[in-house]
Formats: sequence, structure tokens, C-alpha cells
Amino acid sequence: MALTVSNPTGGTLEGIHVRVTGPMERTGDTNPAGQVNFPGLPPGTYRLRFDGEGVVAFEREAVLQAARVTNLQITLNLAEPKKEEPKAPPPAPPTPVVGPVGSPQWGSLTDLSKRAQQSKPIRREVLLACSGNSRSMLVLLTEDQPQRVYDDGETTYYVLDGQGVVTIGDRPGEVTAGSFVSVPRGMPFSVTRRGNKPLVMLWVLNGSRCEEAR
Repeated sequence: MALTVSNPTGGTLEGIHVRVTGPMERTGDTNPAGQVNFPGLPPGTYRLRFDGEGVVAFEREAVLQAARVTNLQITLNLAEPKKEEPKAPPPAPPTPVVGPVGSPQWGSLTDLSKRAQQSKPIRREVLLACSGNSRSMLVLLTEDQPQRVYDDGETTYYVLDGQGVVTIGDRPGEVTAGSFVSVPRGMPFSVTRRGNKPLVMLWVLNGSRCEEAR
């Protein structure tokens, strides 16, 4: 039995696997010319199956007669290319949590500090502005501030009056009027007052949701 395998346009197909079953079983693959031969098969009815990459599997019967070479031309249909499933779009990033929008604010920190110190009792914190994820406060520190940490907020202090020590992690630093301190998020810090005067600071916290708009 001599087989030649081609596509519908007449081009030969290499690497097509052929399985022959019947009075004798044989298997083989087509060569670059699309041919495969099975010599020495006894006469009888055989079932032929053709499989390969990029083609539709095909089966047919063939009858072999004694003392004759059976030549068969086999045409295989090409398989449709597999359609790639559309990729799921990446998940949308989470919407950031933002506090309410405040209103414009302006004023004199010096005057606010004087009024806060003259009040009875002394006002230790004065909210200046609160909008979105940012808040500003005037702080009059009359006693040591215990250690604190903001996991989602960046802290900045601007010293207006007095003296003190700000310790970030295990690193202390002295501050006086005109000093500033920046504390990255997630770092513990504490503030210690020095002397008898209140330690007056402008405290700005960015990144933490401001709940009370101002």
C-alpha cells in the first residue's frame, strides 16, 4: 500500500500519522513528500486513520488485492486555528479613600498661638485646615508627647517657638524655632519639650483621611 497525503490545495503534508488496522496492523508518518508506504500487507479490507497537527482527523477503508500495489491519494482538510480566549482585564485599582473637601483658610499663626496660650485652660491643639487626606493643626506642647506612629500618613512639624527633642525611631534630634521635622509613614516618633515655654509647632499630616472638613 502506497499513500500520498495532501491538503485541499494540493500541497503535500509531512508528519501525518497513519494507522492501518485489518488483517495486519501497521503505523507510519508521511515524509516531506507527503508519502508513506506499507509493503507486505496481506490482501483484505483495512481501516486507515490519519492524524496530525493542523489537520482534521480522517478515516477511510481500503481493499487490498493480492499481488497488486494499491496507491491512494488522501486529501485532509485543514483544522481551523484555535481562537485564543480573550484575556480578562486586570482588576481596577482600589479607589483611594479621600475625606471631604474643606474650604480655603488663612490667618496668623503668631496671633493664634497667643490666643491659645491666653485661654483658660491653654488650648493644646487648634485645627487650622482639614481637607481630603491632609490636615493642619497648631500644637502647643506643654508636656511630653508619647510615642505614636501613623501607618498611612506622613507627618511634618514646623517649630514656631520653644525648644524640644523629636525622636524618630531611636534617633533623637533637637528642635528650636525655625526647625522642621519630617516623619515618614510607619515610623514611630515622640516629642519631648525642653524648658518652661510651650513648644509651639505647626503640625501637618498628609495621607490620612481627614474626617472633619474645614
